[in-house]
Amino acid sequence: MRQTKLPVPAAGEVRVAIEATGVAYADIVMRRGLYEGAKPPVTPGYDLIGRVEEIGEGVAGLVVGQRVAGITVTGSYATHRNVDARWLVGAPETVDAASLVAATLNGVTAWQMLHRIASPAQGESILVHGAAGGVGTMLLDLARLDGIRALGAASPAKHDEISARGATPIDYTREDVSARAREVSGGVVAAFDHIGGAHARRVSMAALRPGGVTVLYGAYDATRDGKVRPLNIAKLMLGQRFSSFDLFRASQGIVGYSVAVWRDHRTTAYRHDLSQVLQRVGAGTIKPLVGATFPLAQAAQAHRALESRAVAGKVVLLT
Repeated sequence: MRQTKLPVPAAGEVRVAIEATGVAYADIVMRRGLYEGAKPPVTPGYDLIGRVEEIGEGVAGLVVGQRVAGITVTGSYATHRNVDARWLVGAPETVDAASLVAATLNGVTAWQMLHRIASPAQGESILVHGAAGGVGTMLLDLARLDGIRALGAASPAKHDEISARGATPIDYTREDVSARAREVSGGVVAAFDHIGGAHARRVSMAALRPGGVTVLYGAYDATRDGKVRPLNIAKLMLGQRFSSFDLFRASQGIVGYSVAVWRDHRTTAYRHDLSQVLQRVGAGTIKPLVGATFPLAQAAQAHRALESRAVAGKVVLLT
């Protein structure tokens, strides 16, 4: 670990003493030099839970000692840091830091994709890939709370976790996921896809009913199993072919989602939605799944745990 002296928070910033930060797949992509706008050397750390230590000029609504949560994209593998106050919202005092950070990036991502983009109605069905992961489990919880039927694709070892969250598991290692989703639901109104590439067209779009939408929120196919895959990267860069006529005829869509874009360009919605998620965590109606915790000094081991895909839920670093 490297030590450095932080400057006084600038106008609009606060200094945060960090309690926990999540380990995101984006952190691994950054480390490999593939994340746009965050080329090495870079300190990862997409989100944080902590306490306000010092407040810069012009900051309103936050006080010293307050517990906060926020999306930072980079820089939160640290014990302290200065943060743009607009990125932070209040966090519950009654929940442990690991559970809160497991609901920060993953929770606001799931909330906005489900409620802001897909907007399924009660009784409709959705398909969640990686359903036992951090975002996946949050999507299952939110769907259950709203009476939405969730189908969760995952390996068999993780099916009990999916069932426990009220969803129907699908074994992607043995089943045709899109065919099984159509068989169970008649076609889903939304598919949430972190894989990208041909998977989005071949599986997610194929599972949709008329009027459905695929929401893309990652490009795991480019670095599958923790290895850079140049051919897959090229395919992602060149894009997949979708017939505009077919999309129009079926009233279907495919939409990309980036939490950082919402944070920076639709800040009011981002702050509202993150607060909604954390309130539900505080009330106990959402139970984030923490798969493993590591001290900050063991960030390398935490990355290996995430890359192994053996951990269900969120991998967390504690300071």
